[in-house]
Amino acid sequence: MSVQAMAQTDQSPDDRVAEVLARAHDTYGAVEPRKTCNGGSDDEIVVCAQTDSSKYRVPSTIDSDPGSRAALRTGMPSPPQLDRGSCKGQPGCVTGGWAPPPIYYINLKALPEAPEGSEADQVAKGEKASR
Repeated sequence: MSVQAMAQTDQSPDDRVAEVLARAHDTYGAVEPRKTCNGGSDDEIVVCAQTDSSKYRVPSTIDSDPGSRAALRTGMPSPPQLDRGSCKGQPGCVTGGWAPPPIYYINLKALPEAPEGSEADQVAKGEKASR
C-alpha cells in the first residue's frame, strides 16, 4: 500500500502509525537495545553511562597548535626571549655544560713482577688457566 493510499483510507492516525511501525519491523527486524553496563541484582538501581567520551571531543586550536594566534592571545604577556635559543642539532653548534668521561691510565711498567710460584706467575707461564 502506498503512502497516498494510506492517507486516503479511513484509518485513524494511531492505526496508521501502528501499520508503519509493523512494516518497519518487517523490513528491518527487531533492534535490540545495546547494553551499556552490567546491572546489579534485582533490588539495586544501576546508573550507566559511557566512560570514553574522548572520541566525541574535538581538540581546540590551543591544544592542537600552541603557536597559533588563538593560543598566543591569552591576555597574558609572553616573557621575552633573552637568549638566542638552542643551536643543538645544527651544524657548527658548540654547547657546553658537561665534562667528558675520565680516561684512566695504568703504567704497567710500575707494577711489580709476580712472586715465584704464585698463582699469577703460574698463569703468566701458562701452567694454570686463568679464571
